[in-house]
Amino acid sequence: MNKIIEYIFLMGLIFSSTIGYAQNKKPLIDPHVRKMGPYFGIQQGEFTVGEIGMELQFKDIRWVKTKTNSFHAGLEYNIPNNVLGLNAGYFHKPSRVDLTYGVDVALRSNFNEERYGISPVLGYKLFGFHLRVGYMFLTPSKTFTETNQLFINLRFILVNNRKFEWNKRKNKK
Repeated sequence: MNKIIEYIFLMGLIFSSTIGYAQNKKPLIDPHVRKMGPYFGIQQGEFTVGEIGMELQFKDIRWVKTKTNSFHAGLEYNIPNNVLGLNAGYFHKPSRVDLTYGVDVALRSNFNEERYGISPVLGYKLFGFHLRVGYMFLTPSKTFTETNQLFINLRFILVNNRKFEWNKRKNKK
């Protein structure tokens, strides 16, 4: 009799776990928003640098964990040292009040020599402002040193294109 109860309990456990797994469907309404616009910023490290660029954000709207992914590309210019920088990057924000985690790739040029680099970036985004800190790992150079490696920057994005979608689940007939 004891073996029969164990068998029924085991079959019930397997059956209930498969039913729970089968109920994991796409929600009825899946809202998300896409935002795009220019950003303006200032970067401070060893040198003060102005930034301008474009940012594209994808945001999944949820009650609990709203996720944001973003791509950006921009220019920076260090006027006193005549250094031009090109940046492109990505960041992910796992919830509404969480930090942003990202990576940037960069090209720096003093018009005589170029340096390439990659940077892990940690930040915090609130409203249109994005405060970021990172360290740029650049290719080595003995003569071209007038660029920031350890930096903090503050950006402000002006959203001029916003697209909101609901993505409703279709019922099978």
